[in-house]
Amino acid sequence: MSQILKKAAKYRTVSTILQHGEAHLRDPYTLPPEIITPPPPRKERKPDDITDFPEQKFVLLPESIPYPEGKYRPASVPYVAGFYPYNCYLQKGKIYQWCSCGISQSNPWCDGMCNASATRNRPIKFNVDTSGYYKLCNCKQSANAPFCNGTHRQVIRQYHAGYRGFYELWGWAAFMGTTGFIIWNFHN
Repeated sequence: MSQILKKAAKYRTVSTILQHGEAHLRDPYTLPPEIITPPPPRKERKPDDITDFPEQKFVLLPESIPYPEGKYRPASVPYVAGFYPYNCYLQKGKIYQWCSCGISQSNPWCDGMCNASATRNRPIKFNVDTSGYYKLCNCKQSANAPFCNGTHRQVIRQYHAGYRGFYELWGWAAFMGTTGFIIWNFHN
């Protein structure tokens, strides 16, 4: 029993809220949380009173975010636009806007769809110092965004390890196999 208690003394408490710490500590554009308390109750109540709670504050999100290299973390979970990076020719000095939400119809470039959907991800402005071909992240999970750092390999593994990826893969294989069997038998 004493050995179990000695092991338990070395355990550390891990928060179940966020894996990477509080959002305002990892994202410089997220404001720290604020504890809201109601004002003192009013002495005189009127028929058009709604509540004593403070007014809601709206925090505007920046349109594009410059991140230091290797420090990017998506503000909210982005859509995976694809599992393989884009190989694009980029011109020296030209400013590009990389889509970080994955909703854009013109991936990897932002077309403003993030403004019309419920996502906190915004485009990342960047440029390159030498013209040439660069691999741009398409899974939207790279810490070196907008450039690929190979994170898509882990995304594919995690996807197929989950129940949705497993059943989607085998469901697709069963559908194609059944379709091929039917076509082969009815064709002959």
